Amino acid sequence: MPLWQRNLYFMVAVQTLVTGTFHIATPFLPFFVNELGVSDPRHLQSWSGILLGVNALFTGLMSPLWGSFADRYGRKPMLVRSSASIAIFTMLPAFVTSPYQLLICRILMGVFSGYSAAALALAASITPANYLGFALGWLQTGQVLGLVLGPLIGGVLADRFPLRSVFIIAGCLGLIGALLAATMVHEDFHPVATPPTEPKEKNGLVGLLSWPLTIYIMFVVIFLSQFATRGVEPLMPLYVRELAGNNVNINTLVGLTVAMTGLAQVIAVTVLGRHARSWGYKRCLLICLAGSALFYFPQGMVARVSPLIALRFIQGLFLGGLLPMANALIALFTPSAKRGRVYGLTQSAFFLGNFSGPLAGGFWASLLGLRSIFYVASILLALNFIWVWREVKDLHGTSKHSRHDRSSS
Repeated sequence: MPLWQRNLYFMVAVQTLVTGTFHIATPFLPFFVNELGVSDPRHLQSWSGILLGVNALFTGLMSPLWGSFADRYGRKPMLVRSSASIAIFTMLPAFVTSPYQLLICRILMGVFSGYSAAALALAASITPANYLGFALGWLQTGQVLGLVLGPLIGGVLADRFPLRSVFIIAGCLGLIGALLAATMVHEDFHPVATPPTEPKEKNGLVGLLSWPLTIYIMFVVIFLSQFATRGVEPLMPLYVRELAGNNVNINTLVGLTVAMTGLAQVIAVTVLGRHARSWGYKRCLLICLAGSALFYFPQGMVARVSPLIALRFIQGLFLGGLLPMANALIALFTPSAKRGRVYGLTQSAFFLGNFSGPLAGGFWASLLGLRSIFYVASILLALNFIWVWREVKDLHGTSKHSRHDRSSS
């Protein structure tokens, strides 16, 4: 097996463990905040958005720094650092006594995490061009598998054990992922020196403005997609509880609702990983955005949990392709030596969307009700579809954007 493929499969395994660690406990944070003494429904919704969003905010702010370190010192050290930090700061909430202490743990997790950016940079740097969609699709599969298994495991555990025990179990799984990253992922890293005949890369704002145009377009695409989707997800447990009433297995229903979306995403990335290059990355991205927008709207109209789960599964078939298609377009226009920094930048868009989406969704739901957030998310994704259709050019396009990006790269 080639080294790039062996590394890929181990990174997918670590991605699954790290994402699963995060999602075992995260869907049940509103219930844990309730245990910590927050009982007012409006305050509970606000805390739910803040706790999920603040982690994403600090991850987004730190991603360019960790991406730069990855280009200087290697991608593997960043894999180990991020997976270990997620494990540690998932476990620590088991010992907090107030929402503010929980908030500090979530902030520190955001500061030191960032596994996906390093994994994307490493995979994109060592994978042959013909297998790029395959590799990035598999990384997304690992992330989605964690999204599927995490809530399912967490839901079953939360119905049988105290939530504090669930945090500890999740942290132990994350430590296994960190050990796998340290021992099984191999990288022959050599920093790329700037030839004497070429000008050194600019730093700061001037350097940032020198990236190809496609990178900035995809920055907006990723941000708006995450803002819309993540604005809904932290409030899903409260919405399921509203629909389920007095069902005693509420945590299992929450886990099942989240997991069905993830299962559909696994199917989507598997299919797209094989065919996206021939179909066209832009075309696939447009289809995914259109389907995601279409199936959000009826979720706000359901009266029972079962149709919600069905709609979440169908929508997951489209949600699963958003990030792989965006990341594939980015990789095609970015030199290998700069992918750590570029993926750090685009991961900032990803996590800033993850921050602002839950925060805005929490306050919006507290003012206008839970159902309204589904309608807002649908409208935002529809606007994103228009933005991609008008501005993003596929690799095989002949527009001025494509020519500019190739020359800039």
